[in-house]
Amino acid sequence: MIAAPTRTLAPQARLVWGAAQLGLWGALAIGAAMLSQVDALDWWPLVAAVVGLVVCVPLVPILRWRRWRWDVQEPGIDIRHGLFSVRQTLVPWVRVQHVETRRGVLEQAMNLATVVVHTAAGSHTIPLLAEKDAEELRDRIAELARTDPDA
Repeated sequence: MIAAPTRTLAPQARLVWGAAQLGLWGALAIGAAMLSQVDALDWWPLVAAVVGLVVCVPLVPILRWRRWRWDVQEPGIDIRHGLFSVRQTLVPWVRVQHVETRRGVLEQAMNLATVVVHTAAGSHTIPLLAEKDAEELRDRIAELARTDPDA
């Protein structure tokens, strides 16, 4: 039995996710406001969008950040995440084909990076790490995945 992952994402992840929630619920509120102008009886979408703005923008980023955990352990990379339904994935070292870091525009502005681990079956991400931590993790994963116990 392996220990549960304990490492967290960068604290700025909450800001990035908050901005995403604000964009989503803000766009829905604008659309609902336009709809309520066309049909005066349909006011409930606007109320729902405003409730989403008030509740989801501050709450969802905090919950996501608290649930996101990852760790590099002896059997492989252990990733646990999810808002309501928690998903835990263990990527064995023998399955890792290559690893990379990615930095989007918002990540660059906040000195963050995402580590992407590729396997034959797909890829797994550890998002929104401090840039230096992401580079160190990428190098460590590459080193551990290259190690062949039979060699």
